[in-house]
Order: sequence, then C-alpha cells, then structure tokens
Amino acid sequence: MVAVLQLFAADVSGVELPDGTDLLQVLWCPFDHEPGFAPRPEVYRWDSSRSDLEPAEPPRPVGVDGDYLPNPCVLHPERVVDYPSWDLPGDVFEALGARFEEVEEETGWSYESHLSVSDGIKVGGYPTWTQDPDWPDCPTCDRTMRHLLTVNSAEFDGGSWRTGLAVEDTPTEGEIWDLPYEERTLIQRAHGLMIGDMGGVYLFECPDCPDRPFAYRSDCS
Repeated sequence: MVAVLQLFAADVSGVELPDGTDLLQVLWCPFDHEPGFAPRPEVYRWDSSRSDLEPAEPPRPVGVDGDYLPNPCVLHPERVVDYPSWDLPGDVFEALGARFEEVEEETGWSYESHLSVSDGIKVGGYPTWTQDPDWPDCPTCDRTMRHLLTVNSAEFDGGSWRTGLAVEDTPTEGEIWDLPYEERTLIQRAHGLMIGDMGGVYLFECPDCPDRPFAYRSDCS
C-alpha cells in the first residue's frame, strides 16, 4: 500500500472524523483492481497524538505503474461552494437550462465547466464524475453513502482551468495552455497521478453507521 493523502481535521473544514480521531489517511494498492481497473483505496482514521505513529518514507514498490505513485507534495486547502453537474436532477436542469444558456452567452461562463463541481483533489461536495454517477449504498443501513473525497488525475482540464487554476499558478503572460507541456503538467498534475485517462477515484462513507462503512468508485474519460 502507498500513501495517497493525509488530512488533519484542524486543517480542512468539513472533515468529520469519529470521536477520538483527528487524522484521516488514504492509502491504496497501486495495481489495477476490478471493478474499474484502478488502484484499490483504504481509509484509516487515527488519533495523531498516539506515540506509536512515526514518520516513514513513502514506499515505492518495484514493478508498479508510476501513474499510481503520487509525488510527495503539500496540500493548500481552499473552501469553495460545490454545485452538482452530472448529479443535478433532470427536472432541475430542465427548469434552469435556459438560464444556464443565457449566463454563458452573457459571460462566457458555462455552468457545467465553470460554475458547478470543482475539479482536483477535494473533500466533500460532489464527485467530479467523468462517466455516469454511480453512488454506492451502505451495506449496513442501505442508505446512499456520502461522498468523502475525490482523487482526480488533474486539478483542472481544458474546460475548467478558468476556475481550477490557482491564482499563484497563473502565468504572468498568456494562458496556462501557452506554457510548455512539461511546465504545465507540473501545475496541472503536481501529484503525478493518472487514473485511467484523466479519470478519478471517488471515496464514500456512511456517517450514520457506527463502523463508518467505506466504498469507492473509479472512472476514466
């Protein structure tokens, strides 16, 4: 298993952890697993004050596809409002469709590309599906599970760069796509991951059950 993500509850608002824990860790097996032929993640929750939790060098297993081995990097959380895109109910989309078109004509901002789900690695909100939504049900209480976090292949794509590109990473001249490929990739995919073809891994949990059952989905473009 290799470490993918580590979050302290104090650093990321919206992370709800069981009593007595304040650290969320996501690891995955960096080989293709069915269904989806993607890494298989696991979620761990810890009390960071435990004396037996020691820093360790991240393992780099031999023979593993480099697309599933994240580069060491630091997160800089930013709180944003997330609206559903693929998960927007059909009747709501039908009711607001004309307004979406008006806004895009007036401003150039597309609801689906710019004003709904946020891309990149994120906690909470809605999954940034690249295929049809596939929400799991809790095996214990049978309720629809809650989206815990998403690990995406990139922080933004060709449509969402206007909202997914951090101000600090914005070129002083021209646009992000004017940069050489290698330089742009360091900004767009600093973690070095590639799930399928620009897809993602989506983690879910059931906060209503004491043992917090966990499930995941994956997709590709």
